[in-house]
Amino acid sequence: MYSIYDVVVLGSLLLILYIIVDFIRNKTRNLIRRIILYSFVFYFLNVVQLTTGGIVIPPQKDFVPTTQLIPFYFIGDLFSMYRSNGLDWFFWNSLKLTFFNFIMLMPLGIYLSLLFRVKRVSKALLIIFLVSLSIETIQFSFAYLGLVMGRGFNIDDLIVNTLGGVIGFLIFELIKRVAFCIFPSHKIMKDSSY
Repeated sequence: MYSIYDVVVLGSLLLILYIIVDFIRNKTRNLIRRIILYSFVFYFLNVVQLTTGGIVIPPQKDFVPTTQLIPFYFIGDLFSMYRSNGLDWFFWNSLKLTFFNFIMLMPLGIYLSLLFRVKRVSKALLIIFLVSLSIETIQFSFAYLGLVMGRGFNIDDLIVNTLGGVIGFLIFELIKRVAFCIFPSHKIMKDSSY
């Protein structure tokens, strides 16, 4: 018998306690930046939960990690599913999971620009790639150790996550530039440091 522990619940409780203490100590100093930081931590907790599905205690030795190392395999897989069964539930579920992988790191791209002041696309690309690589490696390692079930390393997830994060970064950079053109003298538009 084992239990699956939800990372978001425990992490959110700790985050709320920290926010309360932080507001007592710092009041409204750098309030907007701190709120953005708290939202980033909450986002990070949700990514951990989504990518692990929760931590299994005690570890189970019968969990076997999966690996998929062929780039863009999901495209052929989608075509194969479509040819075999048309637009059935499995096809739409696979398409949905690919879309969710695409949007999962989009907020990270936004946070890189907004919170961490990353200016160059190449730097954002590298950070997002390394985060995605870390996620895939942790999934595989935790599955191997029996701490998560049904997870593994998937090169397509790495590619799609990275692409989504970079697009999130580019969209936010475009929004900042448009906002600067509309409000050229506004402090927030000049520097997102708050």
